[in-house]
Amino acid sequence: MVLKKFFNSLVLILLTIASAVVFLVSFFTTIYYDAHVDVDFPHYKKETILHLVISMVFVFAFFFIMYKKKWLESGKLIVLALLFCTVYSLTLILNIKPLPVDDSSLLDDALLQFSEGDYSSLKGAGGYLYTWPFQLGYFLFMQFMDFCFGHGNYLPWDIALLISILITVFLLYKITWELFESKRICGIMALLSLGLLCFYNYSTYIYGDIYSLAPQTFALYLAILFVKRERVRYGIFAGIFIALAILLKNNSEITLIAIVIVLLLNVHKDDVGENGYQSYEVCKRFWVRAVLIAFVILATWLGKELVNSHYMKLTGLSEIPGGSPSVSHIVMGLSESELEDGWYNRYNYDVFAENGYNTEKTKIAATEDLKERLQFFSQNPVYFAKFMARKFVTQWADPVCISTHNLDLVSRHVENPGILKDFIVFGKGSIIFRWVMNVFMSVCYLCVLVYLFVRLRAKGAKGTGVAVQKVTTQEILLLVMILGGMAFHQFWEGSSRYTMRYYIYWLPYAAYGMNVILENSFRRFCNAD
Repeated sequence: MVLKKFFNSLVLILLTIASAVVFLVSFFTTIYYDAHVDVDFPHYKKETILHLVISMVFVFAFFFIMYKKKWLESGKLIVLALLFCTVYSLTLILNIKPLPVDDSSLLDDALLQFSEGDYSSLKGAGGYLYTWPFQLGYFLFMQFMDFCFGHGNYLPWDIALLISILITVFLLYKITWELFESKRICGIMALLSLGLLCFYNYSTYIYGDIYSLAPQTFALYLAILFVKRERVRYGIFAGIFIALAILLKNNSEITLIAIVIVLLLNVHKDDVGENGYQSYEVCKRFWVRAVLIAFVILATWLGKELVNSHYMKLTGLSEIPGGSPSVSHIVMGLSESELEDGWYNRYNYDVFAENGYNTEKTKIAATEDLKERLQFFSQNPVYFAKFMARKFVTQWADPVCISTHNLDLVSRHVENPGILKDFIVFGKGSIIFRWVMNVFMSVCYLCVLVYLFVRLRAKGAKGTGVAVQKVTTQEILLLVMILGGMAFHQFWEGSSRYTMRYYIYWLPYAAYGMNVILENSFRRFCNAD
């Protein structure tokens, strides 16, 4: 299918360019956040390149020794990875005792109001849920947690975050097997995950981002199983899990779009019978996939409708407020800011308030602002290119993904903080952990580039470690999602916390790239056949 081949090649080329940019920027610069600051304000500084190179050499040497000893094939490595994640995250949770901050704190206030029969957050103009009704799915989850564990008891919330992280990492391990069917690559992925501290730091950040990742990754895993095995139940459950993920965090809609695109591109089959007509099995496969696409979309729509119906019945509303329109987020994503251009600057809040919290009036006003902004960009193309390039790298070349800043935010309430808490958040421990994340990003993107180069030059020949084959349907699924995240957040509100949702899915591909590097190094230096 020509369209499918063209699409796959385009995805690989665009991701190669994007990954090369991130690798180069992360190699020569790094991003940090000042302590005791209330806003997300990334700062650039020059990288200590010699130290970074030495650290990267050490990492590759470690993996080379593991490869030579044939220890990478061990299934125990994922156990080690999950144990490390658990110990590290619990250390943060038990020493910081995190509380909700920012939007999560506002939702927590609304949760308490709802428990007292006060629904003004949703019914009153300017209320948090009135402004952001897409949060109702996550809010329902909050009410469930509040009912089970009591208001203000946040330890179970943190444990739930940790469980979601552990499920995500384990499923990434399973996805790695389904993509490449290599125990060695799976072992490499497990070891690489030890450097994903930016993800584990969010075990202290009570919000829908992390809670949604477990069902989202389940959906991706099941979609991959469906593509490989053609069993309908995998597709059905993929639709259910992605609908759940979207309720917890609507950014998961990008994953839904990726699943639908991949299924659409693989609905057609080239198999034909001797008479030139497609066989019954081919036609059946076509309609099964078409129905599954409809089901996945329907499950998502139905999930939202059920949640909205619940809150209309609870509050007596005849309809859920429209809230601040999406176009206001796009205008904000294309606007200057005192902090970082394209990041949060309150525009979406302010334009909604200025227009009397009327969704339609706000949409008209924001659309006019968007037109003005686009006209300015068209008249200043060099400025536009610099704006978009800077916005891209501030989101994707941030090795900590704002996680260290969030540790600062969630830990400020702690009275008489212990030595370990200060060591982790503000002391030498913070310096060590930031460096680990810094090195991990450069290693990750270098290995990702190797994977992408291998797939781009693939012509069906045999290569190192695994067959040098063209990108498979199951591989392209995650790649489409990552590319979709890159495109979406170039125009939406920028934040490296949002891009972390895609960053973690590079792990299987980085593991493949590392395997290629190790195979070639072993042949070169050990004279292996």
